[in-house]
Amino acid sequence: MSVETPKTAGLITLRYVVMSFLNRIKDYTMRDYYYYMQLAIEGFTELSLWHLDSLEVIYLTMNEAKIVYLPPDFVDYTKIGVPINGKLRVLTRHDNILLPRTFYGSVIGGEFVADDNFGEEVGNADSDVSTGQTALVFFSDHFRGGQFVAGLFGMSGGIDEAYYRVDRENRTIAFSGTVPRSQIVLEYISSGVKTDGSTMIPREAVPALRSYIAWVDAENNPRISANEKQRKKDLHDEEIAALVSFQSIFTIDEYKRMCWQTSRQTIKR
Repeated sequence: MSVETPKTAGLITLRYVVMSFLNRIKDYTMRDYYYYMQLAIEGFTELSLWHLDSLEVIYLTMNEAKIVYLPPDFVDYTKIGVPINGKLRVLTRHDNILLPRTFYGSVIGGEFVADDNFGEEVGNADSDVSTGQTALVFFSDHFRGGQFVAGLFGMSGGIDEAYYRVDRENRTIAFSGTVPRSQIVLEYISSGVKTDGSTMIPREAVPALRSYIAWVDAENNPRISANEKQRKKDLHDEEIAALVSFQSIFTIDEYKRMCWQTSRQTIKR
């Protein structure tokens, strides 16, 4: 097929999915468009959490309080590291770090006096991490400044006396110890839905998302029978299974490499 022939885009918008669903139920009034759009947003978020590879990599700048702010689409982190001498080191989670909160104290002479030790860490960081390990941790390929960055690796085991703790309530990450005040590399699971309304989704997720809208819409309708609700749920499960199969499919070259890695040259009898 000629490369100049127009083709269907591999990435589409949530609006396309909603309009496709409305066309299938023959609803051209647009009366329930926003209702179905909200279902599409919820459904795609669910797909991103459990069935799609929705990893994102972002560079965050640490402030003077050793705090970085999480991106709006952050759901959970997979790796957190810092660049040191041209290499990326993975930091270690430490839940004894005191999270920044409202200052406590008392009013003396009409002025508020904070507690003396507020803001210090609880105890000392335990030296339970060996930095002599040579195992590598892979960071997902990503774009930075319009340039593709591939093959980022971090030395596992963290850095001596450098730790972090995720503050989900304030959507920040608190650091402690001798971590350099530089850019923090965060690899995280994204909700998949951008806040600026420009959400683009992969085309292979359309059937599963469309079946999700039909299933949830039926679940909230008391006039639809239980058998029909179960049928729509079964259809959605089938689409999810097809999506998972598509995501995990391997090529013939990958299969050959797997066979070669598990084979050994031994004496044949």
